[in-house]
Amino acid sequence: MVATMHRLAAAMLVLLCCCCLFLATQQQQQLQPAAGGNRASPSCIPHERDALLAFKHGVTSDPGGVLSSWRRDDGRHDEQDCCRWRGVRCSNRTGHVHELRLGGGGTFPENLAGQISPSLLALDHLEHLDLSWNDLAGPTGRLPEFLGSLKNLKYLNLSGIPFYGGVPPQLGNLSRLQYLDLSNPNWMGGTNSTDLSWLTHIPSIQYLNLDGVDLSTVADWPRVMNMLPSLRALHLSGCSLASANQSLPHLNLTNLEELHASDNSFHHPMVTSWFWNITSLRFVYLSSTSMYGQFPDSLGDMTSLQVLDLSFNNYDDDYQDDDKNVRSMTMDLKNLCNLEVLNLEYTLLYGDVAELFRNLPRCSPNKLQELDLGSNHLTGMLPRWIGQFMSLVVLNLRWNNLNGHVPYEIGKLSNITHLDLSTNKLDGTITEEHFASARSLQYIDLSYNALKIEISSDWQPPSTLEYVYFASCQMGPLFPGWLQWNVSITYLDISSAGIADRIPQWFSDAFSNVWFMNISNNQLNGTLPADMGSMSLQELYLSSNKLTGQIPTLPPNIHTLDLSNNFLSGPLPSTTRSANLRQLSLFSNRLTGHIPESFCKYQQLFVLDLSNNFLEGQPPLCLGVMESMEFVALSNNSLSGKFPSFLQNLTNVFFLDLSWNKFTGRLPMWIGSLTSLRVIRLSHNKFFGSIPMNITNLSCLQYMDLNNNKISGSLPIYLSNLKFMTNTSMMGCYHNPETIHSHLNGLSMVWKGQDLSCGSIQRSLDTSMMSIDLSSNDLTGEIPKEIVVLDALVNLNLSRNHLTGVIPKKIGEMRSLQSLDLSRNMLSGEIPTTLSNLTFLSYLELSYNDLTGIIPSGVQLDTLYAEYPSMYIGNIGLCGHPLQNNCSSERHAPKQGGLGRTEEGYGIPFFYLGLGCGFVVGTWIAFGVLLFKRNWRIACFRLSDKLYDKVYVLVATWATADKHKLISKHEAKAVVGASTKISQCMHV
Repeated sequence: MVATMHRLAAAMLVLLCCCCLFLATQQQQQLQPAAGGNRASPSCIPHERDALLAFKHGVTSDPGGVLSSWRRDDGRHDEQDCCRWRGVRCSNRTGHVHELRLGGGGTFPENLAGQISPSLLALDHLEHLDLSWNDLAGPTGRLPEFLGSLKNLKYLNLSGIPFYGGVPPQLGNLSRLQYLDLSNPNWMGGTNSTDLSWLTHIPSIQYLNLDGVDLSTVADWPRVMNMLPSLRALHLSGCSLASANQSLPHLNLTNLEELHASDNSFHHPMVTSWFWNITSLRFVYLSSTSMYGQFPDSLGDMTSLQVLDLSFNNYDDDYQDDDKNVRSMTMDLKNLCNLEVLNLEYTLLYGDVAELFRNLPRCSPNKLQELDLGSNHLTGMLPRWIGQFMSLVVLNLRWNNLNGHVPYEIGKLSNITHLDLSTNKLDGTITEEHFASARSLQYIDLSYNALKIEISSDWQPPSTLEYVYFASCQMGPLFPGWLQWNVSITYLDISSAGIADRIPQWFSDAFSNVWFMNISNNQLNGTLPADMGSMSLQELYLSSNKLTGQIPTLPPNIHTLDLSNNFLSGPLPSTTRSANLRQLSLFSNRLTGHIPESFCKYQQLFVLDLSNNFLEGQPPLCLGVMESMEFVALSNNSLSGKFPSFLQNLTNVFFLDLSWNKFTGRLPMWIGSLTSLRVIRLSHNKFFGSIPMNITNLSCLQYMDLNNNKISGSLPIYLSNLKFMTNTSMMGCYHNPETIHSHLNGLSMVWKGQDLSCGSIQRSLDTSMMSIDLSSNDLTGEIPKEIVVLDALVNLNLSRNHLTGVIPKKIGEMRSLQSLDLSRNMLSGEIPTTLSNLTFLSYLELSYNDLTGIIPSGVQLDTLYAEYPSMYIGNIGLCGHPLQNNCSSERHAPKQGGLGRTEEGYGIPFFYLGLGCGFVVGTWIAFGVLLFKRNWRIACFRLSDKLYDKVYVLVATWATADKHKLISKHEAKAVVGASTKISQCMHV
């Protein structure tokens, strides 16, 4: 027995020694130096090294030095061995190159550029090729066909390379391929495929990514995908696929786990899609696919689902008014115990929110982490048992119609980091109890509800809040003191919160880490903190408060500052620490002095609004160095001088407002070079001279206001060049909508005879606000007929000038006109009948001109007259309905020269004076001829006597005849002829 034990111990000792020897050998092998994870021996195959060097030769740019280790033989073994080169991996056994990993990071300036060399074909044993996110499209821009000859490839990633043209079907020769990624962002895309049948030759493929490849002409794509039984992940987002409702008798995709098909246009009922019966699916992304109708009931059977994203399937344009778009949460998801993410945002979801929560997974443990139901039509109250979803990390219910109180139980969601209940109809009070256990909360948005925030000023939340949005919640009147303990806040919005207090002393210290702050539309009073220059603020909005005093030194990193609509006084800040300032809005304050030259250091400024202040002097010339400037508003000040020459360099400016100042001089010719201009307002200044003809080069112009100046001359002829004022699509004339909507504060126009703020009409600049206002100037000449091509024009005001001629006959082609004012000019002729075609016209003013003739008829014009009965006054040559003076046959004939003018018109007196003089002169000429020509006198008297006798006989006979007997045609002609001869004789 003892001997047996000794033998067993000896055997165990030998076995242990063998194991130690084996492990030591393995460790030694692993310690062998090999870049890229390869052994130094055996070294790479020479012809494969040459192939790699030939590939490097095709790379024209390598700013990141990715291929810096790829060198020819210079005597160093570690550099001539290509297996040690960066991105190259070789077989430990044969030395053949197996992998080439050169994928970039998605930023072309740092990545490779050039072309893919055919020398790669020499790498016969290459199995893994990753060239993604490099600019290797080459001069042709085509995806190389020769890649289909790398028969051993199992992995091919060409994503993010800006190829154009078709995907070569030769890729179907890669029969061993398991991973294929040809995806391209749509902003790069030019690749397409009209036939995907080549994929059926790659039965082993498991991962297929064609995101961004145009497949709009491929109708049978579901059938092709169904022939890939090994497929596990399918990415077809943004491929312009037309439908997904094909019928597949038998599904072969039993291994499919991921389906990404967002951003397509399926345009069919959601329930008809072919993929709902694939129970192996774990990740489904189908956002923005234009599918409508109810959710499929089969979703409840897809128990493997972990992520379901059906967001932004709100409706199809052709069915937006159809009941089939209305969705209710009838599907039962209680059995989807693996569901972690459910995104149904913006899907026209109706119903009670509590009923929806009842249909969610109720498994134990509950894995649901993200629930996004925002931008729908959910109603009702949040259920108190919402605290049972303990795994929730993100809860988004914004933009619904929820009402009632926010339950205290929401504070039991200890894992929640993101809570958004904004823009609902919630009411009640929010207290500390709502956040009692929310230890992970970082983002909270309760904005735009009827909530009252009652939290003690010394309360310290259990979580580290970073994003706090309480806009339009009642937090005042005192400044919420509890915010001072949340030093981790970086985004804070407590605008329109009823705060009527001074800015607290702890403001700058407590909010030293805040990047974004909005406390606008409150009643903050007092002065701005003197030490706010020490803050980290990048965006600060304090508009529409009651702040006083001077503007202190600004934070060094600030790029957006809005202090408008306050009572700030003193000069503009002359010290410049904020080199990154991009938007500065100080309008409607009490600022005085000049615009300092220090403003010229704001090189990145693109919004400057100093309107409605008391600034004076000339703007500094150095402002012209701000070439990025897009929005300039200096209206309602006392600025003077000539048209600011610094504007000549601002080629990107699209909004220019210099109105209500003391500028003078002529408008410069270079104004036509500001081709980005969409709005120009120069009204109520002292500009004179003519309108520069090249102002019609401003093809993006949609709003021109030059009223109340001393501008003379004629209207520009080539108005048709103002393309944006026509119903023609204009590319390149659009700007950041956030900039447009946020800074139209002083915009006004003469609309319906009144100078109105744009806020009374429309606060946004879009294609429905097209206006030309040249009223109250000294313009002369005719209205150019070319003006009628501006068929998108909404407002045209040429009143109070000295325009002559006729109203363009085709003015009815300006079908978008809503306001037309041509009053107090010297226009003549008839009112064009086409004016009745302006069905959108809501204001018309033609008073005090020399217009004549019949007023055109039409329901629209009659309605306007009832509302504005003075619209025709001062044109006494006009007649007909709706005026009381009727039109006689003589009267309604067109009269040139204007007999109806009552202001500055002398047509009627001169007409009658000329008529009297002509009658007297003509009579004396006739008597003079008869007096000195005896033969003519005798012949005339004889003819007169003869005709008199004949007429007398005819009249006497007619009078005695039967009253009902008609005179014969012959006798009637005789009477007429006799009368004519008498008249001729008398004239002679």
